[in-house]
Amino acid sequence: MTTLAPPAATSAPAPRISGIGVLTGWGEGASALPVPAGSAPTVAPPMLLTVPTPALDGERFRRATRECLLAVAAVRAALADAGVDRAELAGPRTGMLYVTATAYAAANRAFLEDEGSTTLHFPYTAPSAVPGEVTIEYGIRGPYVNLMGGAPAALSGLWYAARWLADGLADRVLVLAVETMHEVRDLLRPARRLYRRPLVEGAACVLLEPGAGGELRWATAALDGGGPAAAVTGVLDGVLGDAVPAVVGDGGGTHAVARAERAALGRRGGAPAVVGAPGEPLGCGPLLALAGARTRGGGSILLTGAWRNEYAALWWPATT
Repeated sequence: MTTLAPPAATSAPAPRISGIGVLTGWGEGASALPVPAGSAPTVAPPMLLTVPTPALDGERFRRATRECLLAVAAVRAALADAGVDRAELAGPRTGMLYVTATAYAAANRAFLEDEGSTTLHFPYTAPSAVPGEVTIEYGIRGPYVNLMGGAPAALSGLWYAARWLADGLADRVLVLAVETMHEVRDLLRPARRLYRRPLVEGAACVLLEPGAGGELRWATAALDGGGPAAAVTGVLDGVLGDAVPAVVGDGGGTHAVARAERAALGRRGGAPAVVGAPGEPLGCGPLLALAGARTRGGGSILLTGAWRNEYAALWWPATT
């Protein structure tokens, strides 16, 4: 049996959360999420919970894709939550990281099949079309990166945002995730059995600025080799050290990963609260969990998530 060395956690100054915008099928805002992640549903859940398409004014949005409309609306909600004027985003000192695991699939299908549509669809362009619409709408000209994947990609996005702020590459950073699945639900059905809860469409945006204080720690590992238990334990040991989180943000994952995570946290003692969407929101998961933790009034939070063969965790010393 191979013994895996615990992954080294990378640290950075924790940024300040200025605002969070959340759109899901339950409504707008973290307060619309109905129950904490991990709670047993009282009725049989649907395979997929869809999010309504925002109605945005303006001729430019008449031909925008659904994921683009959701992205612009999520940024708008984050600005409203922060009390920040949209003009403050304009210019080269605002950065953006865009995360998605599924949004490009809808664009691909529409490009191939939707010949009668008035919407402009191109193959494999959700990763560029979404940031493009957002940067045009808000005048953003700073650095941006696309991250393709589920919850671990969003955790990477939060980590890179903290590094950009610490290194002076930006004065504020948007971490934006959009997941649209309704258009390709038949393609997702074979993989449905791998997930513990319903798949959830949504859009979430976190506006970060310097100055929260404390140390952010991030680590990731492959789930093969020693199996989920070894990978999860190693990552959590790396990011937590001797700490016990006040809140755990459940970013989703398989049954095996969930069991390994509960066991690893249980050995540390304490009873952290669990927050997040009561479903599988993929790339949106960590941002929804962060919004839920912030709604609870702050405190240390452990954000986790798995996607395919990767598990990741991010320790946030405060969520103010």
